[in-house]
Amino acid sequence: MKFVKYSILFLILLVSVPGWAQSQSGIAEMNSWIEGRLSASSDSVSSYFFLFLGGLLASLLPCVYPLYPITANVIKARGGSSSKYVHPFFYFLGLAAMYMLFGVIASVSGGAFNEVMRLPVTNLVIGIVIILMGISAAGLIHIPLFGGQTETNKKGVFGTFLLGMGAGLLSSSCVGPIVVSILIGLASSSGETFSISQTAISTLKMTSFGLGLGIPFLLIGVFGVSLPKAGKWMTYIQYFLGIVIAYFGWTYIVKALEIFGYAGEAIQLIGFGAVLVLFASYYFQSKERLAEERVKRSLLILSVIVGTLSLVRGILPWGENSNASLAQSSNTTTTIEKKGKLTWYLDKEAAYEEAKKTGKNVFIDFYGNWCTNCKAFEKMTMENEELIASLEGAILLKIYDTTPTFTEFRDDTRFPELKVGLPFFVITNTAGELIYKTNDYLKTEEMSLFLSD
Repeated sequence: MKFVKYSILFLILLVSVPGWAQSQSGIAEMNSWIEGRLSASSDSVSSYFFLFLGGLLASLLPCVYPLYPITANVIKARGGSSSKYVHPFFYFLGLAAMYMLFGVIASVSGGAFNEVMRLPVTNLVIGIVIILMGISAAGLIHIPLFGGQTETNKKGVFGTFLLGMGAGLLSSSCVGPIVVSILIGLASSSGETFSISQTAISTLKMTSFGLGLGIPFLLIGVFGVSLPKAGKWMTYIQYFLGIVIAYFGWTYIVKALEIFGYAGEAIQLIGFGAVLVLFASYYFQSKERLAEERVKRSLLILSVIVGTLSLVRGILPWGENSNASLAQSSNTTTTIEKKGKLTWYLDKEAAYEEAKKTGKNVFIDFYGNWCTNCKAFEKMTMENEELIASLEGAILLKIYDTTPTFTEFRDDTRFPELKVGLPFFVITNTAGELIYKTNDYLKTEEMSLFLSD
């Protein structure tokens, strides 16, 4: 049995550990592979098999790896004296259920879930919950839902199921480009009218992907992660695990603050200030109190400070004026934007007018401040010399998701991708006729190829 346990762990490590830098290229390859299978298989039985296999391969991407020790910790904490198969199985079902939910929403609403996920409040809530999970995983506070055996097996199993759904949501941020490719196909094929059969097909397709993605989680839950001996070193491992989880939650809060319009430097100061308040309020308390009680009080103090500042920012007139000026500066008052060597038009009419004068194609970058991959591509346009050279041969148009022009393109039947998510890139001729489109920001060679035509 130990041989099986260590063999599974070794296999996961062998595939996952080569390096975080390989994650993006791995996602790009998986994305292309999934797209090809979907277009080739349609609704055949093989399409479900390929989606299952795609989910299994995606689960071995390095960026999914931090979720594995979380899974082991959760299953170990909640398993108790019940069968070793029960909680891992319900955790697995919960993860698959999250992707099933994605399929239902993609078919019924054409990607409305993405609209909810783009809201700053949504990202704040998710970020706070994940950070609390991290603190709980570190053993600093006790939250029954995140660990420990509840009073009955029924409640314990349901909590495990919910945590599995949470793991599905967290993993979707890693394999996002792959999921988006599937959702685009589902949303595009759903049509304008509701169809029970199409909804069922969409649900089964996303469930197939989720089942494949959840296989390693199921195996880890069943066979567990055997540690040599208990000792003080396990406490440090527990702290490290908590930090990893909390940092993952912080990325959601960063996304929310970016949507609110905070600059990168301000976000860093907010993070530093929050950590400073937590540590200061913890150590200023009496040492006679239990550590868990001191942590709870520190979190409460931080919540009071953040809540007060949020209330002040929302009520005072200067808060409204600053938000208004921010929105205005990113919309119509500025017609161009310079990033590195490149100049981007922010006005569609001006961009196409210039394209007609020069005879150049138009490269459109649909951009959102909340979109991590949008920012990654923006960084590439300032550092990747080959990409820069290709883009210099086109008229560049950047369309923010807060502008009416974005809504105009989203309602265009040629671009169902915009109803699902960002990033999204389009190349057209001077008359606005479509030449190329993709939601994969890593396909720079394809972009350059079409820009050179």
